[in-house]
Amino acid sequence: MELLLYSLDNEGPIRFIQITDTHLVEAADGHLLGLETQNSLEHVLSSVQSENDQFDFFVVSGDISQDGSLSSYQRLHESLAPFNVPSFWFPGNHDEMSNMKVVCQDTEHLVNIIRTPHWQLVLLNSQVEGAVFGNLGDDQFELLERALTERPDLHTLISLHHHPIPMESNWMDKIGVKNGDKLMAMARKYPKVKCILWGHVHQDSDRMVDGIRMLSTPSTCVQFMPKSKDFNIDMIAPGYRRLQLNPDGSIETEMSRVEGIEFEVDLSVKGY
Repeated sequence: MELLLYSLDNEGPIRFIQITDTHLVEAADGHLLGLETQNSLEHVLSSVQSENDQFDFFVVSGDISQDGSLSSYQRLHESLAPFNVPSFWFPGNHDEMSNMKVVCQDTEHLVNIIRTPHWQLVLLNSQVEGAVFGNLGDDQFELLERALTERPDLHTLISLHHHPIPMESNWMDKIGVKNGDKLMAMARKYPKVKCILWGHVHQDSDRMVDGIRMLSTPSTCVQFMPKSKDFNIDMIAPGYRRLQLNPDGSIETEMSRVEGIEFEVDLSVKGY
């Protein structure tokens, strides 16, 4: 697996924004579960702009597109361009890598390692073509181990689309990373692994597992009900996560959700 490296020389805290599960479609006014995903994304990005004086980059953690269309990836690229910071993307189960690569050509979007004087972020591809669940291939474990052994001095954050640990939701836990236990076992071997960050689950969670901060983030569109037995939509607003990685290895993070906007969601739909 080729290591695609992006370096930042920031000696102080690293600040970045995670957005996830934008589910854009070919038509700009297209919907997911009755909600206009481009419109919802624009509201979230407006919040990012108004709530953050400065940050170093975006991480976009998969399910960028619902239909894999070229235009959906192009619109995300255009939506993020005004921020004038790098954005790093990796696929989710709905994404079409061939179209994603066309739009990402000649950009930094598909970089898989971000390094600073104190931290590295390792961005993994958990997509299984044609499946909703995830799995990490041998090449992804090789990438991760290479990053960890090359720079054992760096605090490390790992990010991927699918959840590597259970979310206590029957239907959702069938579509996580099938070999999440292997990922957790590797992470435990390296004390500098401080955090694992994902999307996919369309909900916020924050817990410690074996000394590692485990974080999930709401979608920029529709939210899923936490700890539900069957597929169920939560009417809470869309949002994003801000993170600050400090030189001493500590992490500061908080969620932000769009306020003052009512989003119409079709509650009759029983899957996505």
